Amino acid sequence: MKNKFITEIIDYLKLLFFILVITTLLNTLVFTFSTVKQSSMETTLTENDVLVIEKLSMIFEAPKQGDIVVFVENEYVTDDYLMKIKVLYEDMLSKFTGKSKRMRLVKRVIGVPGDSIDIKDGYVYVNNTKLEETYTEDLTFPSIIQYPITLTDGYYFLLGDNRDVSRDSRHFGLVSLRQIEGKALIRVAPLNKIGGI
Repeated sequence: MKNKFITEIIDYLKLLFFILVITTLLNTLVFTFSTVKQSSMETTLTENDVLVIEKLSMIFEAPKQGDIVVFVENEYVTDDYLMKIKVLYEDMLSKFTGKSKRMRLVKRVIGVPGDSIDIKDGYVYVNNTKLEETYTEDLTFPSIIQYPITLTDGYYFLLGDNRDVSRDSRHFGLVSLRQIEGKALIRVAPLNKIGGI
């Protein structure tokens, strides 16, 4: 009887360990969920929208202009797998403690490495061509960054769609590829807005 009980406990622990490994792999390499916390991407995304953030393609393909990405404002090395696991479990713990070490932001990729970005007369120019931005209703005005700016290897220029309230590359500068965790793929909540972005 005692041996049977111990065997059952060991089986449950093996199952728990297997679930933990699969969950860790999925969350660090394949996809995760993220909730929009700001209004800086309106009207494309609104506060409390829940997004599926796809990570797998980041291994093979860098973000492109127009992609909506989630990134960590304070840089950490996302290509170090042990760091990814550490971040995952720290983030899980922060849901219980209410104290998060990282600020994640959702923004749109405007410039990729090699691009020259300029902002003048309320409009964004990429490589001296005015960007047609159907996703924003606001004019775009510069902040502390000096323009034009040329993006070096591994760095991106990101803006929110709601330019009047967005804190983005105009304020904190270029974003490293190492800060970008993944691309927003679909919205899964609220139910009346489920679908691709």
